Amino acid sequence: MVAHLYAERQIYLRSHGHVQFISLSPLAQIGMAAIAVGFLSWVAFTSVNVVFKEQIIASKDRRFVKVQAAYEERIAQMQASYDDLNGQLILAQERFIATTQELEAKHDQIAEVLNHREAAVQSLNSLRSRIAETQSSGSNGSRSNKVMMSLAEAPGAPRVSRSETVTTLGTADQSSSLFNVLSGETPLMFGGLLRGSVFGSDPSFDLETRLSSLDQAQQSLINSMEEATDREIRELEHVIAMTGVTSPEEFMERVDADGIASGGPYIDLVGSDGLAGGGTATSFNRQVQRIAQNLDHLAALNFTVGLLPLASPLENYRITSDFGPRMDPFKRRMAFHSGYDMAAPYNTLVYAPAPGVVTYAERRGPYGRMVEIEHGNGFRTRYAHLNKISVTVGQEVGFQDLIGKVGSSGRSSGPHLHYEVWFDDQIRDPSKFIEAGRYVFTHEG
Repeated sequence: MVAHLYAERQIYLRSHGHVQFISLSPLAQIGMAAIAVGFLSWVAFTSVNVVFKEQIIASKDRRFVKVQAAYEERIAQMQASYDDLNGQLILAQERFIATTQELEAKHDQIAEVLNHREAAVQSLNSLRSRIAETQSSGSNGSRSNKVMMSLAEAPGAPRVSRSETVTTLGTADQSSSLFNVLSGETPLMFGGLLRGSVFGSDPSFDLETRLSSLDQAQQSLINSMEEATDREIRELEHVIAMTGVTSPEEFMERVDADGIASGGPYIDLVGSDGLAGGGTATSFNRQVQRIAQNLDHLAALNFTVGLLPLASPLENYRITSDFGPRMDPFKRRMAFHSGYDMAAPYNTLVYAPAPGVVTYAERRGPYGRMVEIEHGNGFRTRYAHLNKISVTVGQEVGFQDLIGKVGSSGRSSGPHLHYEVWFDDQIRDPSKFIEAGRYVFTHEG
């Protein structure tokens, strides 16, 4: 086929009567054909390139623009994702900082309230300890107060020493008082809880759960503290009411106890909504403020109760006559008995149940040797049938100061102490005051 197409050919040339020819071999023909095809191809390519150059360039530009647009769109998406992630990170960081600041603020408030409560409870325990030292084993078993009957010592039971009583009281209070669980070590313990809860290393316990758990622990702590404070306020108010002479409100107004003690943490309610939790933080602040006010009220109540003659003037005694109607031991007929007869051996020491000033200290008719103490705020007490008087008129006596010794002077059938309590110049039942004192000592809420 190739030999047929490219057979040897001759080209004749005639010039001036002369004939010449050029012989073309098949190889030469193939070479010339190849050159011709190459040339034509180049011509065709350059022609097409010239004709369609602008279209090609435009197509390339469009493709480049499209690629560039896709690239820029991808970059923009990545930037948007980064900005979104960074924004979330900033918000999370701000929220974390705000939340931790709120928790730290709550922690500081709780620590201050605990310190405030510690002072109130120490004062209350001091009152209980003082009265605990004077609790008598004597009782006639006929009191209507069931709490007292269930907690007071049984008639005729041996009298424990003062040191033993105080030791026992401290142990009982430590086991029963909420504050001893939430004592002075709590701020340090709570600080450790804060660090352990927020910055712990357990990866399975996420930060949100840590903060929530810590917030719940704080709230539980403050709730328990409020409940305990409210309970103690109710108990002290009940002690005043047990005397049967006045209401807690009237007596506190009389002694102006609300002006005696004040303090507690400063809780700034302005701007608290800016903290994480907003209204929750405000509610927490209001609760802490309420507890602080209750602690002030508790301190005032404790001061007020401390003014009452709640202690027994004798350590060991036996009740021989109650307050009120009784069979007179001399005339053998019913008569009104204005005091509380506490039988005890001669020269048994008689103590002042509350601070005051001696207004009488000598013989007085059927009372025999008698001491009268003015305690202020309408209260005064009398101690009759003494064998010896150990104080003088005008002398100031403190709680549990010695004022005399038991005897049988005056209209008496044997050695005993005739004990009277007066309020606003009216005779009152001394047993109610002694039972109220037992309530302070023994009641555990």
